[in-house]
Amino acid sequence: MTKKLLAAAALAAATLTATPALADDGLTATTGVDWSKGDYGTGSDTEILIVPMSLRYKTGDLRFTATLPWLRIDGSSAIVADGSGGVVIDPNAPRTVRSGLGDLNLGAAWSIPEERLGFGLEFNGRVKLPTAKASRGLGTGQTDFAVGAEVSKSFGPLTPFVSVGYRMPGDPPGVNLHNAWNGSAGASFAMGKSVLIASYDYRQATSDLSRDSEELFGAFSTPVSHRLNFTLYGSAGLTKGAPDVGVGSMIGLRF
Repeated sequence: MTKKLLAAAALAAATLTATPALADDGLTATTGVDWSKGDYGTGSDTEILIVPMSLRYKTGDLRFTATLPWLRIDGSSAIVADGSGGVVIDPNAPRTVRSGLGDLNLGAAWSIPEERLGFGLEFNGRVKLPTAKASRGLGTGQTDFAVGAEVSKSFGPLTPFVSVGYRMPGDPPGVNLHNAWNGSAGASFAMGKSVLIASYDYRQATSDLSRDSEELFGAFSTPVSHRLNFTLYGSAGLTKGAPDVGVGSMIGLRF
């Protein structure tokens, strides 16, 4: 998400920021489709389909994002939200199919370009507002907060990066969720105006009944035109806390 809503929304922000054709100031609209499948330790597979609708506005060193997803979850009703970074698991929960709008994610980031410090530095924050129906298992019904930072350094076309984040989820009734760390390490590789991205992503479990998530992630992002960008990506889970497999694509239009 994130490469993943953190799945879709965080991925859209990361790949669009890394793509030269869409790195200018201004407004960018992004949508696409994200599909993942895994049992998350429940013993039966859950399929999650996400259609994110995202707006990103960049001005100078500042970037603002807003993402509202449509979700379809086919599987254990113990899995709420978008299935990443906050899975709540009850082994006795029945299997259901539910769909609808998810939670609204609002984010802000301050980036310091590499030419100023000799390396790139970004600080970011995000709030998840409970716009999804918790009664249908599309969200927790609570407000979450998250903060993070990323460091990168370019060596010709290769740019390694390391990021760390801290999530503070709200507690739904009868459930005690924990604050949790997450982190990524990877690199982007510029090929003309196109970009390849690969990373290892870790998310600490927010519930005693769920497990830590570890994933491998890869993406290819390329401009279709001066204003249009296309991204194709996939992920593979390394632990029970992550989906076994995920694929998706996005298209971004800069106004």
